[in-house]
Amino acid sequence: MRTSLNGRSNMTSYEIIVYTGDKRGAGTDSQVYITLFGKDGKQTGKIHLKNSNNKNPFERKQTDKFCVKAEYIGELIKLRIEHDNSGRSSGWFLDRVSIFYFFLFSNINISILFYQIVVTDLNDLKTKYIATCNKWLAKDEGDRQIARELILNKQASGIKNNNQYKITVYTGNKKDAGTDADVFITLYGNLGETGVIMLDNKKNNFEAGQKDEFTIECPTVGKLNKILIAHNNKGLASGWFLDRILIEDLNKNHIYEFPCNRWLAKNEDDKQISRFLFPKKATDHEKEPTTAILTDVGFSYTVTVYTGDKRNAGTDARVYIVMHGKNSSSSKIFLSNGKFEKKSVDKFIIDAPNDLSPLTALDIGHDNSGAGSGWYLDKVVVECPRTGIKQTFPCNNWLADDEADKRIERQLIEDLSLRQMHPPTVPWHIWVYTSDKKGASTNAQVTLVLYGQNGKSRDIKLENNSNTLQQGHCDQYAADIHDVGIPFKLRVSLNNQSLSTSWCLDR
Repeated sequence: MRTSLNGRSNMTSYEIIVYTGDKRGAGTDSQVYITLFGKDGKQTGKIHLKNSNNKNPFERKQTDKFCVKAEYIGELIKLRIEHDNSGRSSGWFLDRVSIFYFFLFSNINISILFYQIVVTDLNDLKTKYIATCNKWLAKDEGDRQIARELILNKQASGIKNNNQYKITVYTGNKKDAGTDADVFITLYGNLGETGVIMLDNKKNNFEAGQKDEFTIECPTVGKLNKILIAHNNKGLASGWFLDRILIEDLNKNHIYEFPCNRWLAKNEDDKQISRFLFPKKATDHEKEPTTAILTDVGFSYTVTVYTGDKRNAGTDARVYIVMHGKNSSSSKIFLSNGKFEKKSVDKFIIDAPNDLSPLTALDIGHDNSGAGSGWYLDKVVVECPRTGIKQTFPCNNWLADDEADKRIERQLIEDLSLRQMHPPTVPWHIWVYTSDKKGASTNAQVTLVLYGQNGKSRDIKLENNSNTLQQGHCDQYAADIHDVGIPFKLRVSLNNQSLSTSWCLDR
């Protein structure tokens, strides 16, 4: 057994407990493997889960224990669990996993509770790590994936571990506002995030003009600073017009309101089916703030993906990324509406936690779906306007199960020689109130310029469509601009290229 310079062994033992779910056909005959990933880029390699305490492992509603040895890789950031799709019954519904370190001077306990993995360092009881699972690993169920990467998000929890949140969802009272799709929510706070939670109470939810209530229990995330609401676009009528969401922290007796007043639909508005929402001013529940508010709720990133110039380089699969920072990682972010064709350049604006830039690594992969799923990736460029850092992550490799090493996910490392620095920006959130007077609406392009003690901002163009800047409505926008200091003036202007150039602005 090897030892490091500080006297610690480089090897450790892991007790891995796998809980198979209680669903019809949940068990698997396949060979199951797990890989653990450390904060410093190390990984254990693929570990074969064999020699269970049960004669037939991975049966429905069964708990299997394994003891394996592997390299000690320090603080964990994620794991991958997968099977080889062999056997007569290969599909598998994984409920949760528990992992325990047995290591001199270092004991770490990892467990999934219901739909989450919770990791606790027993030498630092204030720190936990959370990830979600509760999904099929099957070629004929769910999204047809037989491997799952579960991100472990760091959470400080010096207070009570579990918390209850009451979530009230208001669907707008518009024609076709309701949805048949499955709806999901993620809560973000100053202590961490919940992971993805499906909102389902067995009722006919999310109908036009309807209020739906859900109560969830999960580790506390502290003071809420944003949420991610999304649906999976399933069903005959998947488009959804969301009015707002109320979230009550039942332990703190505090209510947060998250206005939306927008479509989550592939054929409406900006064609997005997921949105980050930000809370109203906490001290004024009845009236939203009348000026833009400087907040610290997350950073926007510009992600530019360059597909290579090779035969059949493009892909029809769904592409995703995971961004890794020094202290935390993002969840899996799918890059929607990208072309990813040969020699194409696809640009995306995404939101992620505010402590990632500069990135230490970038995972990119796809779900292997579609007739032409193999993909040759040239590079990815990630820019964070708020830090002013622009990073280039070369790839120059295939993500394909029939090319090269047959991998469909890769971890990319930055080429530091290509890093660029620009003046950082400051995030602002802007609430625009259109008057309730008759004829107050407009479909014109509205532009704002903010003046402050350090100068003026660039032109801030407010996205306008058939559902924004309407009579009696409040619309929320976010903008990253250079620091103008304390603002003293705001210029609002309309263009003259639309049918409705007049607009009655309240505030």
